[in-house]
Amino acid sequence: MMNLKKWVTTLGAIAGISLLIVGCGKEEAQPVEIAEGVDKCDICHMHVPDDHNATEIILKDGKALKFDDIGCLHEWTEQHGTDEVAMQYVRDYYTAEWTKAEQATFAYDKEFKTPMSYGIYSFKDKAEAEKFVAEQKKGVIMDAEGLKNHTWERSMSKHMKKDGHSSEGPSSGGHQSGDMESTPAHGSSTTTTTHH
Repeated sequence: MMNLKKWVTTLGAIAGISLLIVGCGKEEAQPVEIAEGVDKCDICHMHVPDDHNATEIILKDGKALKFDDIGCLHEWTEQHGTDEVAMQYVRDYYTAEWTKAEQATFAYDKEFKTPMSYGIYSFKDKAEAEKFVAEQKKGVIMDAEGLKNHTWERSMSKHMKKDGHSSEGPSSGGHQSGDMESTPAHGSSTTTTTHH
């Protein structure tokens, strides 16, 4: 009888440890590749360029939602909540490397050019965000908590229609307001040029 109790206790311990290992071994939701010309933003339905403005939500069921602007990601969470969200990802302004939104640093200015004119860039490294704002001589730095309190207003430039899409015609794809920014490159000063 004593051996049976010992055996049941041992078996129970093994089962408990196995469950613990399985629970700990659960893989974290990972971002998925952007298929340019195919993937469309789950909010504004514009094509999502494979660039530093792209963001993603990975749902608990594994489905990836893609957005062309962090403002569209925010709009989706406002509409649907975050109960089904496993992870939110943004991309570093300089490298376009995916990083968890909760760990990123953000720079905002109404004049920063983004696809849907929300004016927010993401940075993996806070020092890089601070350097960028210093170089631009404008913008405010926010962490993920600060971003929750952001006003999320869109900047409507003279090139934007009321619906937020470009008035420059179909060739612009609705992603830019006619103001084109230079391609970010790590280690170089980033400048913004305006085409009129």
